[in-house]
Amino acid sequence: MDGNIRPTRIPERGARLATDVGPRFGMLGRLGRVLRQAVARREAPDAPAEPLVVPAAPRRWSPVLLSFIACVVIPAILGDVYMLFVATDQFVAETRAVVRSAEQESSLDSPNGPSGGSSQKSGSSAMSLSLATPSAYIVTDYIRSRAMVDDLGKTMDLRTIYRRPEADFWSRLERDATAEELVDYWKSMVRTYVDGPSGIVTIRIRAFRRDDALALAQQVVQLSEKLVNEISERARRDAMQFAEQEVKRADARVRAALLELRKYRDEQGLIDPVKTADETAKLLMQLMADKIRLESDLFVVSRSMTKNAPTVQNLSSRIEVVELQITKLKARLTGSSTDERNVAASLARFEELEVQRQFAERLYTMAQDGLERARMTAERQTVYLTVFVPPAMPEDSTFPRRTANAFLIPLALFILWSIVALTWASVEDHRA
Repeated sequence: MDGNIRPTRIPERGARLATDVGPRFGMLGRLGRVLRQAVARREAPDAPAEPLVVPAAPRRWSPVLLSFIACVVIPAILGDVYMLFVATDQFVAETRAVVRSAEQESSLDSPNGPSGGSSQKSGSSAMSLSLATPSAYIVTDYIRSRAMVDDLGKTMDLRTIYRRPEADFWSRLERDATAEELVDYWKSMVRTYVDGPSGIVTIRIRAFRRDDALALAQQVVQLSEKLVNEISERARRDAMQFAEQEVKRADARVRAALLELRKYRDEQGLIDPVKTADETAKLLMQLMADKIRLESDLFVVSRSMTKNAPTVQNLSSRIEVVELQITKLKARLTGSSTDERNVAASLARFEELEVQRQFAERLYTMAQDGLERARMTAERQTVYLTVFVPPAMPEDSTFPRRTANAFLIPLALFILWSIVALTWASVEDHRA
């Protein structure tokens, strides 16, 4: 019976089957119409051919829509699921402090002196507090540095604190984190802010447990205060060392000046050339007065006596002796003879050495005063860290901000995708 079926009947049956099933399956219906048209052309080749209907190609997804789903919808859903159902609560301990420096205003440094001015000060110095903003920035940089992580590690285990069992996989610290990764993680869990006008330092520390956040904040405050004390101590120590070095240099300079002066006195054989010059000048003036008196007497005697008279010869001899003494004294004061000591030259060298000695002694006195001021400054703390908002136990979690992040994540992804899509469309438009 199968042998009597003509081959032309197979397409006809297929067309009928496709037509019957077509209403249920659209593609098969369109295929049935094509097969029926082919059978009709074979049985009646002279009949007008019906237009051949080609089945439409399957509909494709738009690349823009696919990119939107892949880059915005799916990541936004995952991010919102993480924020709303997976992210672990984080507690924040906050503290506020101010760094101030104590300054000493001495009345001796005032332009009017200790006893001048309209306002009389009863004490020699007055204490005043001023803001130490540079020290505040030093404290905040120290809190966010590896030095703070190392100092905290001496009393607390940061790796254990930030790997609590309740922490989620994204927020917790990696198990085998290196020192650099631990520092980066610490920077992400601590926030510091310095208010410039007031100098107030605000510190916020996050942790997965309330007591961990409080303990970390308290320890950070203690270490920061220790740092400020060390800075103050080092400043005081440096000031004392510098003042002591200045005193030593001034003392060495005074000793060198005195040694040079003693050598000069030994070489010249003069204790005080100034006094020697004064005595020589007085003696010279006396001899010149004696010479004038003797010359006057000689003039009077020569009028009544001859030149060979004993009185005249005696007076002449005395005048010659006085003139010789005057010449020697003048040579001793200002002469250029190498046999006689030149008091004027000795006096110039002596005055130079004396000026050096006085200058060295003046520097030594100033160095002693500076050492005393440095000692008085070193007796008190010059920088203070005052905590006026101490750390407290947090009662409610602050991070993560679930509602805000659940809204911001899709918005950020959409904005980023829009920028990329517009850029790509602009490039394609220029290519066309």
